[in-house]
Formats: sequence, structure tokens, C-alpha cells
Amino acid sequence: MRPFSILVAVLGSLLLVCRAAPSVAAATVPQEHRSSGNLSLAGLGELDGRGEGPTVSLARWRQAYFEVRKSADISERLPSLDDLRVRMAQRPLVRRGRTVPVAILDFSGVALPSQPNQPSRGAVFTASALRSDTYRGDRVRFTFPAEFHFSDRGAVPPRWTFDADDGFGERRVDIDGFVDVEYQAAGAKRLQLRAFTTGGVVRTATFRFDVVALASPAPSDTLQLTASIPYQGSAATGDAFLYYAEGHTSLVQPVVLIEGFDLDNSLNWDEIYTLLNAQNLLEDLRAQGYDLVVLNFDDATTEIQRNSMLVVELLQQVQQAIDPRRQFTLAGASMGGVCSRYALAYMEQNQLPHRVSTWIPFDAPHGGANIPLGLQYWLEFFQDESADAAFLLSRLDRPAARQLLVYHHLAPGVGADALRASLLSDLAALGDYPTQPRRVAIANGSGAGQGQGFAPGEQILRWHFDNFVTQITGDVWAVGDGPLTRIFDGAISVFYVPLDQSEVSVGPTRPFDNAPGGSRASMAQADSTAAPYGDIVALHPSHCFIPTISALALETTDLFYDVAGDPDLLSKSAFDALYYPLVNEEHVAVTPQNAQWIKDEIFSSPTAAPEASRPASMAVLYPSVPNPFNPRTTLSFDLARSSRVRLRVYDAAGRLVRVLADRPYAAGRHRVVWDGRDIKGRPAASGVYFPRLDAGGESQAVKVLLVK
Repeated sequence: MRPFSILVAVLGSLLLVCRAAPSVAAATVPQEHRSSGNLSLAGLGELDGRGEGPTVSLARWRQAYFEVRKSADISERLPSLDDLRVRMAQRPLVRRGRTVPVAILDFSGVALPSQPNQPSRGAVFTASALRSDTYRGDRVRFTFPAEFHFSDRGAVPPRWTFDADDGFGERRVDIDGFVDVEYQAAGAKRLQLRAFTTGGVVRTATFRFDVVALASPAPSDTLQLTASIPYQGSAATGDAFLYYAEGHTSLVQPVVLIEGFDLDNSLNWDEIYTLLNAQNLLEDLRAQGYDLVVLNFDDATTEIQRNSMLVVELLQQVQQAIDPRRQFTLAGASMGGVCSRYALAYMEQNQLPHRVSTWIPFDAPHGGANIPLGLQYWLEFFQDESADAAFLLSRLDRPAARQLLVYHHLAPGVGADALRASLLSDLAALGDYPTQPRRVAIANGSGAGQGQGFAPGEQILRWHFDNFVTQITGDVWAVGDGPLTRIFDGAISVFYVPLDQSEVSVGPTRPFDNAPGGSRASMAQADSTAAPYGDIVALHPSHCFIPTISALALETTDLFYDVAGDPDLLSKSAFDALYYPLVNEEHVAVTPQNAQWIKDEIFSSPTAAPEASRPASMAVLYPSVPNPFNPRTTLSFDLARSSRVRLRVYDAAGRLVRVLADRPYAAGRHRVVWDGRDIKGRPAASGVYFPRLDAGGESQAVKVLLVK
């Protein structure tokens, strides 16, 4: 979760915004409220382009955009922030860190929230890179797209300069132009953009950009994937990054890794590599001859079932690319562990080979995940004032979060959203867990019952601001252990007259917030926000995100179960091996201890198929790709020597449906496409079919599923 934006400032004129305050809610279902939407959090008065002004972060620029867009005479001319994010996602070079677009706000008469000693309207000139950082600082291309230049001034200033803080000073730049920069050192950079008008006015915007690294290793290849199996009419898409072992030019001995819940879909190869290569984990695997295959979902927040079908697609393509006798390891971090679980169970139930010998979910929420319910209501209360609060709440309201969270603010009363029950039902229909691979669960949560450092029902976040004119309250408590407990108290007042007020109490609840588990520092992130007025105080830095018993899939409801003291722990889990620390660690943190556990499992995992190898003279028919399919699928086969080949398709009743090949073939690999039609050229019906290869006096068959 990214840091919250600035959430304090002076309220507008009492006469303009005052309205009746709702009564305080003290029940399991909080009273409906609508936030005032009149907090000025970006400090628009400082962003007028005169002088150098403050150095603006991307979060503050988004907040400024959010506030400018709320002006009645401007909103229809500006796309939403969500629309901007979609536009960014549609630019592959931006997503992969190759280019960094700069966005500009340039308005002459923005309606500012009325504040003491400030005008009601004013100019706004501010800019920001739409990527906050780069891992390839030795070669960065900053672009200045016209579509990201937002203005009400009519004429575009004829002259622009840009200082990239690379030691070369200002250089000329044009709207729709670009600047290539080669940084010599990593670190925070202070960038500056100037606009020179025909009337001699100069407007200046200063903004921050972080060079995390000068260079990161590039993937050996990238596969753009679309799932062959849709979910509810829509197919998942994503990228598979291939990173070969030294000396390999193709996949030989793969380890497949599935990403987790990416809040804003900002993680790509550079970020994922950096996270997973902690303790040199990835490079140690490559040094032992393993090729890495990393799946990155285009939308990690959509339904888990949909993205699980992309995992199925990837596993089929990996099998197609490697020796047919090769097995491999599949690992999934966080939500990726649930997606890989669903995919493997689906393939086994539908008799689709996956050849996964070892499956390793890493701090995966098999039994659910937790974001403090009080924090969820905190976001809901301030969403009309804060761009970040609105965005974070929208991410928590996306399907994947609703499927995983044990408590969700949209659920009636207190509990999980209905989408969670639907996911669990679908998993149960698949048998819950795969049975063919060795199953290894790794937790970041304590196995010794260590909590998060606070008691059930204890206050975890405090925000009080009072400058006589404006009063703001935003307090959060952990859920209790049993009875009705207050978890949120929010209020906005002007001259002590309430404008907006909400108090939320829920119960009965289980103490998820302070339970042993992989932790998330949500409160510390809020506390670290630089606030010009007031102070957001984290009374405790972190909360439980993935309970230990959830990551280990233990058959208990006791969140503080004595994992380390159970002499027969495996009998309570669906897994064959369980790893956990004695103290709580940050969620999906790669530590020296669990990195060694992961490597030991991978190095000891079988890579050759358990059955006897086929004789060299035998033909090999590979699983079809895609499978399931619509409208066509590709069948590949190898011949050790020249032979006549008959490749025919039969239905489940054994009736001949189509002859795909009946002729001599030379030794080597061959591919034949079945277009889903029968022997008379008519579209075949949905169902199971069996392509059969006859060559060299022997027969082989595979199973395919035609889905319409």
C-alpha cells in the first residue's frame, strides 16, 4: 500500500460549506455519510508557478489534479485519475520503465477552497513525472505528451525548458517532445520545468523523481499472454518475463513465479526482480542452471478465477517449450499462491497435465487476508478530500481484495464480502488443493504466537487537528476479540460546528489486526506523511496482513494457535511441508532463512518425469496449446526417425471427428492446427476431444477441451 497523501489543511468558508452533521453511528452497520469534499490538501495556493515553489511528489500532484478537477467549470474537461492510470497502463514502454511521461497542470483561474486571507480563485502551475521512480537511471527518456498537458489558458507557451538534475542544467524541450538523460548516481532528483509565455511571464514547476538504480538486469525475453479460458466472458492478460540461466538461449529447467496483489498494477519486471532477488535468491537459482519465468498480471485486482486461467495458459506454454519429460517448480507470492492453487486444482480436475513437481505458495492468504476494518472506514470517510484515500478505497473494493479480505467495509454487518464465499465455493468444487505436486507453504508470520504489539480493541492510529477555525478527527482502533468495539471515529468541523461525522463500532469480531502473521506497515506509512497542519500518529506501526494460520492453511480458527508447539502439525494442513519464523516478518519479505528453505526445496525437487523415459525411436505427442481452446489449437509432435503419421481427433464416445494428418513426415518436430471443425467442415460442438497420434507402430493421445 502506498503512503497516504497529505490529509490536513484549513476548511473553506463556513457559509459556503456548512451543513447539518449526521448523528453518530454506534452499531455493526455504520450510518451513511457523505464527506464534505472541501478540505484543501494539496496546498494549491503554493502551486501557482511563481518562483521555485515546493518540490512536488507524484502523490501531491495527483492530489492537486484531484482538487482542480472538482472545480465545477473544469471537471468536464479533465479525465479522472483512474482514466489517467488506464492511459499509462496502455503504454508498454512506460509500464516497463523505458519512458517517463511528465504531466502538467496549467490553469489561470481555479476555484480554490475559501481559506482565511486567501483569494477564492487563483492560478495553478505544477508538474510531475507520472512514474515516481526508475530502476534504469543510466538511460531515462522523459516525454512531454500533449495529452497530459492540462490547461485552460488557450495558447500553449512557445518556449519550455527542463532541468533533469543530472548536472547539465536547463535544456530546451517541446510539448510532445522528449529529453534523454543519463544519470551518474542513484538517489532523489529535483526536476524543474519552466514555461515562457509570449508576454514574458515565466512559470516554474519543481518535482521529485527517484533513481532507485542506474541499471537492472533485463529479462531474456517477454511473452505477452492471453488466457485461452475466459472467466465470466473476459480473458485475463499479462506478461511472462523469461530470465534464462547463464548459457541458456531457451527454457531448459524453469522455475515459474506468480506475482501477488499489485494494488495499482505498477509492478513490472524491474520492481518484481528487485523484490524477489532479496538475499540474491533469483541469481542463486540462475547460477544452478534454473531459468526464471515470472508472470505479471495486467490487472492483479480482477477476480482471482480470471487470473488463475492466465496461470493455466502459462503452464501450458512452459510445457510446450521444454523437454516433454521435464518437471518444474511453481511458486506464488501472496495472492499468486492462491491463483496458482486454483490453476493447478483446475488442471488436475480437467485432466490437463501441468508437470509441476513442487508447488510453493509464499505467505499466501489461503485462509484470508486482513486490512484493519477501521482503516477501511478511515479511507471511506476521507475519500472526498483525498485522492489517495479515494484510490486506495477503490482498490480495496476491487474483486480480488473483496475475495481475500476476512473483513470488508462493503459487507453487511461485519464479515467478508459475498465474493469471498463465491471463491471458496469454486475452490471447493475443484477439490480445494492440487494433489499431484509436493506442496510447501511458507509463512512470514510467527509460529510462536507473537502478536503485533497491541491488544484487541486498542487504538492504532490518531489524527487530531484544531486551529480554532477547523477541527479534524480521524481515529482508528483495532477490531476487538468478541463484543461490540469502536473501530473508527471521524469528524470535520468549522468553528466547532460539525460538517461531517461518523463513528463505527462492530462486533462480534476475531482479533485479526493484532494476530500473528505476515505484517503490513499501513499505520507507519500514514504517520510518515508530511502534513502541513496537524499530525497523523501511528500508535503502532504494523498490523497482521496474512495470519500465520492462513498462510499455512491450518484447520483451526485460533489465530494465536501454538504452531511451533504442535508435534503433529502436518495433520492439520493441506501441505506436505510448512516453514515459519518465530517472530513476525513483513509480508513476502525474503529473509536469509526462508530464502534457504526455498532454494533447498527447488534444488531437491525432481525435474525429470517419474515414469520411465520413452525409447529414442518413439514419437512424442505434446499437450495441445491452447487447451481449452476456441476456435483453434495447435498439436505438436516429435519423430525420432521418418515415419508415416496419422493424427486423428475422436470425441468422448470414440467416434472419428477429424483427420488432421495422414502422410509421411521426416524426423524432427512438427505442428498441426485443428480449427475446431469436424470432417465435413462444420464447427464441432463444445466438449472433450482426444487427438490421437499413430506413428512407428505405437499410439499416443492427449485430451483437449473445446469451449464456446
